[in-house]
Amino acid sequence: MKISFITLFIAFVLVSVNVLAADQKISVGETYLENFLANTQTFEASFEQTLRTHDGEILQQTEGMFYLNRPGKFRWNYKSPYEQTIVSDGARVWIHDIELKQVTVQKLDVSLPSSPMALLEDSATLHQNFTVVPLDEHAGVYRLKLLSKSKESDFGEIVVGLDAKGLRFMQLHDQFEQVTDIVFSDISINTKLSKNLFEFLPPEGVDVFGG
Repeated sequence: MKISFITLFIAFVLVSVNVLAADQKISVGETYLENFLANTQTFEASFEQTLRTHDGEILQQTEGMFYLNRPGKFRWNYKSPYEQTIVSDGARVWIHDIELKQVTVQKLDVSLPSSPMALLEDSATLHQNFTVVPLDEHAGVYRLKLLSKSKESDFGEIVVGLDAKGLRFMQLHDQFEQVTDIVFSDISINTKLSKNLFEFLPPEGVDVFGG
């Protein structure tokens, strides 16, 4: 069964948070989040993604590469089991399903406020759309829960894990009681990324929807 990942990629969690007032107590996880985002311009990593039911039944496993150039530019290259590319140039998001030979394009700001992609922006956008709740720590990785304030969001709950080096995983809980786990490895931060990674030109012979 092929699972569509369109909502996911109008969905990736790299949160942007301003440093809070000095007299306000924040958790270690929130501090790691702030430090990571304050000092991260680019992010490159391999990822493994697992889609499962709420009860733990695995529906699909995928892997690939992820690239980020803040603010707003990102690229997901899915290599298996279905080849797919999702590119944001900062204004539009392009979803290229290679097997189906079709491309879907959407303005980034259309779905941004009610999706996890709002976390790419700034502190005001984050706190306007999500409530941040510290959870726990395991082996130096601190978990934070992000609760959507919008009834229209595809994700009612998002969990991110960070350590002193930065972002390690994301977990997305959608409206269908399915859970998507994304684990990052081979991470490189603040390396120079080619601008071509964040540009997309639909190949000849594909159907293009939206604009």
